[in-house]
Amino acid sequence: MRKRALLSAWLDLLLPTACVGCGRPAVSLCRACAGVVLERGWVAGVPLTTAGHYVGVLRTAVLAYKERGRLELARPLAGLLALSVDALPAAALVPVPSSPGAVRRRGGDHVLRLARRSGRLLDRPVCDALRLARPVRDGAGLSARERADNMNGALGVRYGRGAGAVPDAIVVDDIVTSGATAAEAVRALRAGGWRVRGVAAIARTPLRSPGEAMGVSSSGTSHPTGLPWA
Repeated sequence: MRKRALLSAWLDLLLPTACVGCGRPAVSLCRACAGVVLERGWVAGVPLTTAGHYVGVLRTAVLAYKERGRLELARPLAGLLALSVDALPAAALVPVPSSPGAVRRRGGDHVLRLARRSGRLLDRPVCDALRLARPVRDGAGLSARERADNMNGALGVRYGRGAGAVPDAIVVDDIVTSGATAAEAVRALRAGGWRVRGVAAIARTPLRSPGEAMGVSSSGTSHPTGLPWA
């Protein structure tokens, strides 16, 4: 433990942490820059919660964590995910899986890593029960209909209720755009015998047109004053 603390302190000297938004020292994403807005809605017939809008600094933070190796951002981003999860009924966290290529490119499954951190914050179990049943395209640039077609039947379950005592599930992901991935995750888990209590994500992409959300609706927002990592 002492060696780990010394190593951490040494790395902080070499690579000092600063907020990706305002440059404030000692935090990788501060409360002000996170822009927390807890938004509630529905997708695939279950409650949906997100903790922010996928714009500005929060978008920068997610991309830096996901695509540029800024793993220190896992802490605040997992805190935002925990806010979303905590607004839903108690259940196991089931992360949306990444493709093998994305896992290799990013040095691990970025959503599973966030789910595990959030699970520890909230003392909830994490089950990597979902798997990719076939290859899928990168969703960037796809329309809502193309996203729905891309994800249709793309997910399966590693194990269902027949494999033992399987708890209820909350699907967790980093970003919700059209809702196609969330809806497919809900479908796959239900097909495997799970009861899905909701979907939680860090942020939601602002819609550019009314037809961009496939079965996603909003029902209210709030502005939490505290963050789990602060």
